[in-house]
Amino acid sequence: MKVYINNINVWLQGLDNSLSLTSWANNELKLAEDFIIPKPQYYPKGQLRRLSPFSKIALHCLDIPAALSQNLPLIFASQHGDLAKTITLIKDAALGEDLSPTKFALSVHNATSGLFSIATNNTAATTTISAGANTFFEGLIEASMQCQQTNTQVIYSYCDLDVPEEYRQFEQEKPARCITMILSSKRENHNLAAIDIALNNAKADSENTSPAELSFIRHFYSKNNQTIASGNYLISLDFKSCS
Repeated sequence: MKVYINNINVWLQGLDNSLSLTSWANNELKLAEDFIIPKPQYYPKGQLRRLSPFSKIALHCLDIPAALSQNLPLIFASQHGDLAKTITLIKDAALGEDLSPTKFALSVHNATSGLFSIATNNTAATTTISAGANTFFEGLIEASMQCQQTNTQVIYSYCDLDVPEEYRQFEQEKPARCITMILSSKRENHNLAAIDIALNNAKADSENTSPAELSFIRHFYSKNNQTIASGNYLISLDFKSCS
């Protein structure tokens, strides 16, 4: 299965432009421990204070002209979602306190896609994916299938932050990361790259043990066309067919 990237926005631990992301991808720049949470410029300023860091980062990466102006289907993927907000609710419940309806509504897994739809008047269908460590790949496959079946552009957005300390024993530290792409089934002159997705019949594992989404970012910005293997799938980026 092949789809094409028409636009891409990446935010990685404070890095959010091609120059810095390319430097990181080529091991010329390290990720900073401290970073500034971005603010989505298109979002109503009076409502920004209600947004969590997770939602701000995800909505910031969705700031792509085609995503804001066209009624495109959105596939939103996150392994953990807004886990920091969820933990706050769990602690409140454990103390016997009443849960805030607003906080609860904004903690559900499809809250961010709902916030985006409301802010942009997007009435197209949204799909929310969570599939453990394979969330990025599974979300990409869902987006690619919708793209192929409908023969229209779709928005694919993946976002995850590092887990709070309460969950550190279950997962290693990872940088905050978000990827948003406009995908198309058509090859056109403005395509940035093609994504080839195939079954990993041999169950070969990628030599790179970093999370699939980080490998994808590194491959894209270093123009690396080597295959990324993870679980049941093989994914490679083709830049030559789009040059």
